[in-house]
Amino acid sequence: MSNKLTKREMKACSHIFPLVRAFEQSEGDVLELGTGYFSTLLLHWMCTMTGRKLISYDTEEKWAKKAQETWANDNHEIYHIKDLDSVNITDRHWGLVFIDHAPSIRRQIDTLRLKDHADFLVLHDTEPREDKRYRYSEVYKYFKYVYRYTKHFPHTAVISNFKEFKP
Repeated sequence: MSNKLTKREMKACSHIFPLVRAFEQSEGDVLELGTGYFSTLLLHWMCTMTGRKLISYDTEEKWAKKAQETWANDNHEIYHIKDLDSVNITDRHWGLVFIDHAPSIRRQIDTLRLKDHADFLVLHDTEPREDKRYRYSEVYKYFKYVYRYTKHFPHTAVISNFKEFKP
């Protein structure tokens, strides 16, 4: 067994550095839209170690089920939902929101929905070639602070109307 990550695995975890830095610079509950092996595990342990609440939603049943079986506990709620409009994610101010969910158009919709409800929003897959899918370029103008992390592919952005991100 090799101890090197595959190209596919590297792509799946390109957001780790900005996600960790945004977590360190925020306080309060964490919202994850879209679960996965890297982000969910990382956010789960960081929230567990710091006593912060993590709530994860996924529209894909297989991912939600994997996450529930592996990480759900008193500090980490994980839900499978068919439609994010059915969930009130703007009922509080989040310390951090990680956006990496399906369907692709929901990323833009939910980013704008949460623009005034989170210290930081971390957006995965922000490189220009993905803009037709996620349309992130259309949301940046609604944020006071926009940081683009382009050292690893796919790119990640950290945006906020409350705090300037310090890489």
